[in-house]
Amino acid sequence: MEELNDIIKNAADICLYIDGKAQMYPRGEERFDALLAAWTEMTAGAHRMPAFGVSIDRLTREELSGGIWLEFLFSAEQTCAGMPFESLLIKVERGYKGFNVIRCLHGRYEGRCYYVDLGGEDMYLLSDAIGR
Repeated sequence: MEELNDIIKNAADICLYIDGKAQMYPRGEERFDALLAAWTEMTAGAHRMPAFGVSIDRLTREELSGGIWLEFLFSAEQTCAGMPFESLLIKVERGYKGFNVIRCLHGRYEGRCYYVDLGGEDMYLLSDAIGR
């Protein structure tokens, strides 16, 4: 999990999607810092694990039209556990104790994901930072 968190700390922007509406927060903005701090605290005892699922771009984009999603965007391609990406997308659900991290590469949410187990905690910290 440390490798993934080290990469996320270098995100250039964070995009928050609420029911399909996107709001971008660039690095250095107060909202960016608050969301990143909530992510860091939420994942303090987390473990990155292999995911069973894969993302299919069309289906992921359909899912983005509802609920709350957070995307970490990077200024250059990154790699974690041998899998490249330009952004990482997660669905935020207050009670979730684990979640898939969907990789986006060349504008497509396609392929294997990472899975994050929150070690018995849930997503309340991130949900609270978002205000939901």
